[in-house]
Amino acid sequence: MTVIYMPKQSNGTVHSSKDLNQLIDYVMNPEKTNDFEYVSGQNILDIHSTCDEMLATRTMAIALKNKPQKNEKFGYHFVQSFSPDDHLTPEQVHEIGLKTMKEYLGSSAEFIIATHTDKPHLHNHIVLNATDPLTLNKFHQNKNDLERLKEISDKISKEYGCKIIDRPND
Repeated sequence: MTVIYMPKQSNGTVHSSKDLNQLIDYVMNPEKTNDFEYVSGQNILDIHSTCDEMLATRTMAIALKNKPQKNEKFGYHFVQSFSPDDHLTPEQVHEIGLKTMKEYLGSSAEFIIATHTDKPHLHNHIVLNATDPLTLNKFHQNKNDLERLKEISDKISKEYGCKIIDRPND
């Protein structure tokens, strides 16, 4: 059974550079990711400089667009969790997460994905830069987008033999 969501405590939104750095440190924890084996990114040159790269993208967007930022959003946090009953390997869980986010976001988004293996239920943490590095536009998401993400996650998870639960309308 696969579930993908944005953590409720923050509504999945990161509102400061400090929070972004703390979140990235948490999701990349080497004790949870088998010494960074299950950490990768899209449009990230070096996973160990993820926060700096995301902040540089944001800074470039502010400078080139020459307009003040409203409602500061530095990033978004998603969690994709799997049941131990699905008998997936960490590699499979990581691959499912990457495929899900690439289909959902396309090739221009800047994100990292970290698969945590420290609990019986394997799960992915995804940190998405709020600023697209190619267009320099902010990422916007509404309830329909989150539903689309869940559908993509279910579709890809099903390809790996995961059980899919029927979801009531949120």
